[in-house]
Amino acid sequence: MKPDLIIFNPSCFGKKAEEYAQKSISMLSLKEHLHFFERFFTLLRQHTKTSTTLAFINADWRDFQHKPAKSEIAADSILLDDYLKILERTGWLRIHIIQAPLSSERFETGVVSAMQKKKILGGTAAM
Repeated sequence: MKPDLIIFNPSCFGKKAEEYAQKSISMLSLKEHLHFFERFFTLLRQHTKTSTTLAFINADWRDFQHKPAKSEIAADSILLDDYLKILERTGWLRIHIIQAPLSSERFETGVVSAMQKKKILGGTAAM
C-alpha cells in the first residue's frame, strides 16, 4: 500500500551535529548531504503514488540557535532553495510554501492583530 501523504522533516545540516549519532547524515559534508537527499527523494518518488503529497517541513535554513543572522555564511548552509531544486529534479511538484514563525521569534502587537484578522500565518526573515 502506498501513502497519500508523507510528512517529512529532514535532519539538520551541521548546526546540530553534536545532537545526532556519530554516523548520521548531519555529519556529511554539504555536497554529500545534498546528494543523500537527492537519492532519498528519487527513491521516495519511485515508491509512492503520482498523487502522493509530500509535506516537507524545513527549519534548516538558519542557525538561529547558535549565531546572529549577520554572522551566518549562506555558502555553508542549506537553504530552502537547495531542497526545492532537489525536489523538482526528483519529480516532486511544489504546490505550496507556508512560512510560520519559530516560537522564539516575536511580532509586534499590530502585526499579530492584522494577521489574525486576515487569518494568515506570519513569515519572518533576516536579510
